Parts: sequence; structure tokens; C-alpha cells
Amino acid sequence: MEKLQMKTGLLPDEEIIRKILEGETAFFEVLIRRYNALLYKIARSYGLKHHDAEDVMQETHFAAYTRLATFRNEASYKTWLTRILLHQCYHKLNYGFGKYEEANNDLLTENTLPMHGPAKQNTERSVINKELAKVLEECLQQLPISYRSVFVLREIEGFSVSETADLLRLTPTNVKVRLNRAKAMLQKNLEKYYSAVDIYEFNLVYCDGIVNAVFEKINRYQQ
Repeated sequence: MEKLQMKTGLLPDEEIIRKILEGETAFFEVLIRRYNALLYKIARSYGLKHHDAEDVMQETHFAAYTRLATFRNEASYKTWLTRILLHQCYHKLNYGFGKYEEANNDLLTENTLPMHGPAKQNTERSVINKELAKVLEECLQQLPISYRSVFVLREIEGFSVSETADLLRLTPTNVKVRLNRAKAMLQKNLEKYYSAVDIYEFNLVYCDGIVNAVFEKINRYQQ
């Protein structure tokens, strides 16, 4: 898979999707790994525990695979995939399977490998950043979900105002208002320090598990 990742790392989603639809199923792993961190952060922002977040990620990737032929490129694959994830999150929460947790109950261990390779920083700074990430995660978890979801989509994952409005079924004005209120509710002395990489970090060791679980579902689906 490492060689495949190197070959396809710069390929746009649409090209990878074309190859998958032409029968090269192995290429779907590229899409899984490309968007695992995105899905994890959004799922956690909805209050799901680590294992519940992994469950909805697996279901989201599998649902995307089975519906891939319906993808019309009217929105980006990232947006399309996120919409599927949000549906899975709503289902978890509405039917009582998703369990809310206190912040820090499920933090990842500091010994796991980051998804994008080792950080180029000294040990002291690494410890400081991890402690900062914990504090930031606690602050985010204290926000009402209506504000937290907007903050994660806009500020951490970089969705536009219109994309966020579409995903959450809000008006663009409501997105802007909720984002401003979310920022105001976070501690002023932390706003300039939050990191999209550190918050709700999803590590390579978990990424491998998601890939394996999704491909098990795909293999059963194809039998």
C-alpha cells in the first residue's frame, strides 16, 4: 500500500474514483486514509466516544463505496463524504447508540504515531502542544453542539460558509453567527493557539484499523 500511496498521493479524488469504478478497488484505501482524520474530528465534535467515532467512520466509508457510482461531482468528494458522516452521526445520536463522554476520557496515547509522520519539533515543545490540545479539546467539548459543529467544520476542517450551511442545513448568516459565538465562548487567550492537526488527533495506528474494517465490509459486499 505504501507504493500505491506514493503513486496516488497527488491524484485528485475524481481520478481515484474513476479508477475504483473501473474495477481497481484497492484505490479506495487512498480515499479512506485521505479523509479519516477529517471524519474523526467531525464525529468527535458531535460528542461521540472514540470507538463510536470509529464505528460511524467505517459505516461512512462503506456507504460511500457502495454509492460511489452515484457521485456526480456536483460537490467535492470531501463534502459528499462529510454529508454521509453527518447522517451517520445523527442516526447514532437519535437512536441512542452514541454515548456522550466527558472530555479527556478517551484521549489517544502519546506513544502512537501521528497520521502524517513524526512532528519536526523537540520533545519539550511536543509535550506542550499535546497539553494544549487536551485543553482545547476540553474547551470545544464544553460548547453546545450547534456551535461546536460549525466551529469544527469551518475553522478546523476548512469548509466554506456555503458548504457548512449546506451540510448543517443552516443559512450562511446562521453559520457566521454561530461561528462568531463559538469563538466568543472559547477562552480568549487560547483562540490564537488552536491547531487543526492537534485537536481530536487521529493517529496512524487507528487509521490502519479503519482501512482493514472497511475493506472487510467491501469484500463481504462483493461476494
